Formats: sequence, C-alpha cells, structure tokens
Amino acid sequence: VQAVLVLVFAAYLVYAGGGFSAKPFYLGIDSFLYFVFIMALLMMVEAYVFTVLEMRFVKSASTKFIITQRAFRSALAWTLVWVVVLMVFALPFVPEAVQDATRSRGELVAGPSDAPGQLELFNSDIFGLTEVSTISVRAQGAVEVFVLTEHNYLLFKDDGMDMLAVYRVNVNDHLAAPELAIDFPDMPRGRFYVLFYSVSGGPVEVEYTIEHEIANSLMDYMPLMAIAFIAVNGVAAGYMLLLNRQNRQGIYR
Repeated sequence: VQAVLVLVFAAYLVYAGGGFSAKPFYLGIDSFLYFVFIMALLMMVEAYVFTVLEMRFVKSASTKFIITQRAFRSALAWTLVWVVVLMVFALPFVPEAVQDATRSRGELVAGPSDAPGQLELFNSDIFGLTEVSTISVRAQGAVEVFVLTEHNYLLFKDDGMDMLAVYRVNVNDHLAAPELAIDFPDMPRGRFYVLFYSVSGGPVEVEYTIEHEIANSLMDYMPLMAIAFIAVNGVAAGYMLLLNRQNRQGIYR
C-alpha cells in the first residue's frame, strides 16, 4: 500500500510540476525518480528499525537467527545494487557510452537571410533522461547559426534575421568559419529551432553533429542518492550480521 501511494503521489507531483505533456508526449521521470527514491530510502530505514524492534519481542534464538539472516541478505543485496548505480554515474565511461549511443549527425544547406537552412529539435528525450549538450557545425563557408526557442521563433520569424539575432540562445558563439561548437544551455524541455544563414548569401553545405549527455538533474542527485542507500544498507547489513552471529551462538548452547 505504501509503495502504491508513493507512486501515485510522485506521478501527481510530476504532473503538477509540468513534467508531463500529451502533445508532444513528455514524461519527465527524473523528478519522479527523485521523489520515489527519497521515499524508498525512508521506507527502508523504517523497515530496518521495525526489524530491530521486533527482535526485542522474539524469545526464540532460532527465530531471531532466521530474521537477522534474511535482513542481512536483503541489506547486502541492496548495498551491492547501489554500489553498481554509483559506479554507473561516477565512472567516466558510462557518460561517454551515452554520448556515443545518442549522437546524431546530419547535413543541410545554409541560405540567405530570407531563406536560411533550418533544423528542429527537442533539448531532451521524452523521459528527460538525456539532454542536448553540444551542437557542432562544420561548414564549407562562413555561416551564422542561431538557436531559438519555439516561442521566440514563431513570434519573430517574419521580422527578419536581425530581429531573430536578438533572441538567439547562443549569444556569443554563432559564427561557423568554418567550424563552430555551441554549448546548449540548461533550459526546460522544449522545441528549438536552429537556423543557418550563409554570410555570403549563396548556398553553403553544412554538416552538424548533435551531442547528448545524461541529464544534469540525474547527475546531480543520483550519486548522492546512491551513497545514502549504500550507507543505510551497509550499516544495516553490518548490524544484522552481528545479531545473526550472536543468535547462532545461542542456538548451539
């Protein structure tokens, strides 16, 4: 019952916080997982405390032995699970593997100010687990690159290049001559438009690469969450092992 209530309440928090959208579909489970893990940690502490309290009312040494053995194995298993989770988020090869798996490439033609090349993208996946980190551009000539939010693009697209330049997200890095790397800003999920303007006015071939990384929110709290789970379960495993050995000795007296 507790688990169901936690999931329902977590889902409500995601919905109330704007973490859900039907069209386009989006379910930001990063905040969902954060709440679920916090509640799971508290429930785990509660379970270990009640196990210790239960031991006070159990008279049989063999029963105590079985209870502590089960609790020890459970705590040890959870400790190992969260050690693996910590390694996933702490070791550098995992983020690199995510980047390699989610990297996308494409080609287009940059045009004059009234007909630029255009690319549309969302800055995160539909679950909010990965987000765009960098857009790398390589052009066959000088090209200006504007990244705009959907709101600003739709509002000012008919006002020309100069007006759009005022509202571009990449304020400083916008000229590919012939290369450019745009560090994508940390912004709420949304649709973005990337416009490619040829400086000469003629068509210019452009190659682009979009890099993704694990969402910053996950990278911020998952290592700390893993350490908390390891600490709780590690202490519980050690204490249950101590009680288990004491009661095992009591069985053979």
